[in-house]
Amino acid sequence: MSFASFEFAVFALIVLAARRLCRTRTADNWLLLLASFAFYATWSPQAVVLIVGVSLVDYHVGRKLAAAESVGVRRRWLGVSLTTNLGLLGFFKYTNFLLANAGWGARWFGVDTSGWRFDIVLPVGISFFTFKSMSYTLDVYRRTIQPCGSVRDYLLFVSFFPQLLAGPIARASTLLPQLATRVRASAVEVESGLAQFGLGLLKKVVIADQVASHVDLIFAAPGQFDALTLVQGAFGYAIQIYCDFSGYSDMAIGAARVMGYRTPENFQMPYAATDITDFWRRWHISLSSWLRDYLFLPLAYSLSRRMPDERYAGIRVDVAIYIISILVTFSVCGLWHGASWTFVLWGLLHGTALAVHRAWRLWSPSRWRAQRRWSRLGRQVSSRFATLGIVLVGWILFRADSLHSAWLYLARIAVWESGGTRLPSPYIIPACIAVVAVHVLTRRDANWAEDIPRQPLTVRILSYASVVFLIASLGATEAVPFIYAQF
Repeated sequence: MSFASFEFAVFALIVLAARRLCRTRTADNWLLLLASFAFYATWSPQAVVLIVGVSLVDYHVGRKLAAAESVGVRRRWLGVSLTTNLGLLGFFKYTNFLLANAGWGARWFGVDTSGWRFDIVLPVGISFFTFKSMSYTLDVYRRTIQPCGSVRDYLLFVSFFPQLLAGPIARASTLLPQLATRVRASAVEVESGLAQFGLGLLKKVVIADQVASHVDLIFAAPGQFDALTLVQGAFGYAIQIYCDFSGYSDMAIGAARVMGYRTPENFQMPYAATDITDFWRRWHISLSSWLRDYLFLPLAYSLSRRMPDERYAGIRVDVAIYIISILVTFSVCGLWHGASWTFVLWGLLHGTALAVHRAWRLWSPSRWRAQRRWSRLGRQVSSRFATLGIVLVGWILFRADSLHSAWLYLARIAVWESGGTRLPSPYIIPACIAVVAVHVLTRRDANWAEDIPRQPLTVRILSYASVVFLIASLGATEAVPFIYAQF
């Protein structure tokens, strides 16, 4: 059941109507829990057992962590949670990847590896609900939150249907307190939620789904197209993945808000970023903040205790710690997205770019040049173009079917190959213009879903009518699966 479907509209109306009949918080939460399981069962019925199992383990671990005083005991219980979550994620997502790489090495020694593969079905959304559940046990371990006192509420926290398939990755400190009270949406929240859901649907069906077919065609055979078409395909995928994923996030946040639940924003005009660091403050915010808080900062702290000297291998120790930590973090980020070396290289590219940007900011001549107005303007323009170039190269790695395909794609652009088919897409170019115009002409921190309900009635009616008209007249007739649902 996709958000962009008639079935979901019926499902949501039934849930909203049933909530009106609930007189207590207990009944309300039981209804939402059953609705969340039913929603997930439409995607992967067997995996409902997996969500329940992970949730029960982490709920029990949270209680034990709160009761234990010994550091050793608490670490062992945290190990149970991490082993369960990462073990399941590793088995379902990375078993065949590891076997394929081991088989590649074994074939050098004449070993037959034809049977080195299991028929494993990846549960939809496993990367999201395991990270969500792990964040709970990590926060309880750090004693930044109290353990949840209700199994039902914890199961609902992990499986809450608006966020289940592709986030945002809500923290326990944000969602559990809302589940502990009887939440109801005001008229303004309902309007704001519907507005955000509608904007997300517009991004998905009017832009992302329309460009998908031509992007798939270009990436399926990069050797058949000329360089200009390949550049067009790279821009097209950048627009597709942004509108697809931010559209999903908008719909998820809007669906939750209609019921009265507040969820942090997941995207904030990422292509208007001034540099690569700013890009990661605006792209997939819930994941980047999760990796920062639970991987990057603990790793950097651990390294700082082991590298007390002012310089390490001739480099300032704080810079060395940052470089090592950011490269490890983004390697994990790449693997989190998929079991492929293309994702690992994508993560390493962004990690390297962040490390270079950090070093550049610490370089004293750059501060001197920033004092001159003409230099500052030139640096801003060049920084934006450099960021866009890194992001586009990264999307080629991210989307390519294999390392060979990615190399062929990038090589044909690098030498500006003129031979091959030229495909001027009637969808990609207008989509790029529309998205660029929004990023350039509006405030980078604007939130239309909250701004529109504050406008006069005439402006609101015209805004909502425009969204409905665009969806009805320009929306794709064939639904395309959400990109991040596969992660």
